Amino acid sequence: MEIRLVEDAKEKSMITEKVLRQLPHWFGQEEPLVKYVNTVYKYPFYAAFVDNEAVGFISIKDNNQYTAEIYVMGILEGHHRRGIGKGLLQRAEEGIKDKAYKYLMVKTVGESSPDLYYARTRKYYEGVGFYPLEELKDLWDEQNPCLILVKNL
Repeated sequence: MEIRLVEDAKEKSMITEKVLRQLPHWFGQEEPLVKYVNTVYKYPFYAAFVDNEAVGFISIKDNNQYTAEIYVMGILEGHHRRGIGKGLLQRAEEGIKDKAYKYLMVKTVGESSPDLYYARTRKYYEGVGFYPLEELKDLWDEQNPCLILVKNL
C-alpha cells in the first residue's frame, strides 16, 4: 500500500466518486455523494493505492484555527481492516501538524441509529482515538442523527 497526497482537483473528484459509489451502505444517497465529489477538490486529500489502484482516501477541512475536520473518508469495503484507514488518518494528521490544530473532528451517523454499517464506522473512529462529543438529531434528519466525534491532537 502507498499513501500519496493528491493535489489535482479532477483526480480528487474521480477517486472520491469511484470509492463512494462502491460504498452504498454508507454513501447511498445521491445528493450528498455528488456534493462530496464536487467539493472535495477544495481540501487536502490523501489517497491509498494498492497495485496503483486507489482503494481509499481521506480529505481534511479547515474549520477554524483550532479544529480540522475529516470532510469525507472512504475505503473500499474489500480493503477494510487492513490498516488503510489508520494509515490515511496518520498521513492526514502529519499533513496538518504545521497548522497547530488542537482537535480533529468527524461527523458520522450517531448511536441512536440502528444502522450496523455506521456502528462499524463509530467503532473504527473510537479505535483510532476519537471520542463522542454530541449527537445532533436535527442536523441531517431523524434517520441520520449526526454524531460529532473529536480527537485531541
